Amino acid sequence: MKNLFAEFGTGNLPRLPLHKNPGLEIVLLHRGHLLWECQGKKENVCPDSLYFTLPWQEHGSTGEFEPGHEWSFVVLFLLGAGLSGPTSFAFPSELGFDDSTSKFIRNLLVNAPRHVWTSTPLFRVVLSSLVAELSSPGLLHRPKTIHLTAQLILELAAILERPENNPDPMAVARLPWLLQELRQRCNEPWELNDMASLIGLKHARFTLLFHRYTGDSPLRYLRRLRVEKARFMLRSTSKPITWIALECGFCSSQHFARVFREFTGVTAQQYRQNKLSPFEMPRIQ
Repeated sequence: MKNLFAEFGTGNLPRLPLHKNPGLEIVLLHRGHLLWECQGKKENVCPDSLYFTLPWQEHGSTGEFEPGHEWSFVVLFLLGAGLSGPTSFAFPSELGFDDSTSKFIRNLLVNAPRHVWTSTPLFRVVLSSLVAELSSPGLLHRPKTIHLTAQLILELAAILERPENNPDPMAVARLPWLLQELRQRCNEPWELNDMASLIGLKHARFTLLFHRYTGDSPLRYLRRLRVEKARFMLRSTSKPITWIALECGFCSSQHFARVFREFTGVTAQQYRQNKLSPFEMPRIQ
């Protein structure tokens, strides 16, 4: 329905330049991990998480995306929303929201403390069904699209207002700093004790919080960062692969080989030779 959506689809991209959309963009990441940036703030997007932006919010990626990811997305037109900054926008009248409902959801979106949230089973089903209907319209296309769109917005609002999505506010506030420390010092011999103590939590609670915000266990996330650094060095230097493995924090070349193939689908030598990973095959529709 062209009067409701500016864009929609499924697929992936090697990178996504900073940009703005002419509406409310809602993205569901089915698999893979992305480092996304919005208004200069970087956030980790993990599997089964959603990501939303408003028309005036510049977002995208300043680096190469992890291969193997796949997403679904829609960009819903908003009434009265501009690209220059927050406005008193409204949702399309077809969705049937009254003024109070529209205002309540608008405030949740504008004042949300972040853009990445853990999705729900209902959210995943609704967004996937909506993209499928928009891609292949059926006999009841208009009423079905309107119903799915309204349900999607309502479920997004329900996710944003859930108290359990904001646990341990002090620890949550320190987590972005820890993620940056891990990125900059991924070659160091980090232990779970080190990470948890920096956040100020016990092991179990720290691991749960970390997984909620990254989709990974702390140690798997660290391996992911080491592979990311290795990928950069393989493409930008001629250093021996074993040297790169040790420089990136792997204990041996054998361990590096196993982990690198797990995350990229190819060997380090194949990656250096610019051979396309099966995880990097174009999937844009």
